[in-house]
This record gives sequence, structure tokens and C-alpha cells, in this order.
Amino acid sequence: MESFIYNYLIETELRQKKAPVANGMIVTMSREFGTNVRPAAQLLVDELNAKKVGFKMLKRPWRLVDSTILNNLSKELKVSAKELNNFIPIQNKSIIDQIMYSLDIGNNTLDEQLLTALKTVILSFLERGNVVFLGRGASFFTDGLQNALRIKVTASEKFRVTQFAKKNDLRENYAREIVRRKNKRRKNFLKYVSQSVPINYDLTIKRDDLSDNEIASSILSLVSEREIEMMRNV
Repeated sequence: MESFIYNYLIETELRQKKAPVANGMIVTMSREFGTNVRPAAQLLVDELNAKKVGFKMLKRPWRLVDSTILNNLSKELKVSAKELNNFIPIQNKSIIDQIMYSLDIGNNTLDEQLLTALKTVILSFLERGNVVFLGRGASFFTDGLQNALRIKVTASEKFRVTQFAKKNDLRENYAREIVRRKNKRRKNFLKYVSQSVPINYDLTIKRDDLSDNEIASSILSLVSEREIEMMRNV
């Protein structure tokens, strides 16, 4: 079956999407699996609040949004967070599964409902404003927003495997298999969300030699500069 079959199985509404409504400022952090960047994201939120960055545009405390999206989707779709985490887009399933999908045999409702529900949840946080998104494909939905900064965090496979092995007390060979598998799943999910439309990032950070504080500080400076720029244009 040709790879473009998926284009005939889903709507292409998101390809012609208009820029959503977003208040305050928005930061999205897309990351490779194993970069262990959540502590840096929390530090960033703490510093943004402490220094009141973005408050000239919207006086609302910053909030880190990560597992919250999963929890909201879980309630919306009435499926477990684990099932959402393990979701495999139809275009990445076997040819047999794709044929069954096209014939409407044993469809997994997530294939049709997840993207719409994800968009709804993310847009609600964009309207709230002053949020830092950690993953979940949020970068795609902020395209065209001047008040949004899209950050990509990468690291060498060696770094990611070592971090994951230490954190989970695993042998490196076994950790490497898991990191590769989960990173591939993460890439496929982002491709599913963006429908293969490239995402342009404002900053790419390679974190191998950077501490959480250094990562948070770099992004904080960028957000501060963007706020000044935005206020100049008001």
C-alpha cells in the first residue's frame, strides 16, 4: 500500500489552519526521548513567575503543561493515559491494519478522535496564556503566533541512553533499545499531529553539556526579549 494512503483516510483541516487565539506568551518545548528536560522546564516556569516576565502582556502566573494534557485527553476520550501514551498512528501500523482501517473493520476510535481532542485541549491552554508546553505536539499548533516561542531540545544518543539507564537502574544495552523505540514513537506522533508539515523552531538546544539551569536561563532570556519586542509593537 502506498505511503500516501493515510492522506485519504483523515481530514486535512489542520493543513489550512488559521493562527489560533493565544493570550500572554507561549513557550513550547519539543524534545527527543531521554533528554530529561522536565526539570529545566519547571525551573523556567519558576523563573518566569519570579521575574514576572510576560506580565506586561498578561498578568497571569505561568504554568507548566505536560501530563495535564494527557489527563484532559483521557477524560475527553474516555481512555486511559497509558493507552494514549502508547498510541500508534494508523500510518505507522502494519499494512493489514491500514487495510482494515480503510474498510472500517475494527477501527480504533483514537485514530479519528485523538487529533481533534488534542487540538481542543491545546487551544484552551493557548487562550489561557502564559504557559510552557512540554511536548504533546503543541509546537505545531502555535505556528503563526508572534507571542509563541518554539524550542527544540536534542541530545546525543549516548547522553540520552546514559540518563535513562541511570534514572531507571537499567543496563545500557537494554536502555538503548528502549530509548530508540520510544524516540521513534515520539517522532511518529509528532508527524501524525503535524501531518508531515515541517515545524519551524525559534531555538534548538543541544543539552549534552548544559545544566537544567543553563537551559532555563537561555529560554528565559529569549522570552524576555520577545516580550520587549511585542510591547514595542503594541
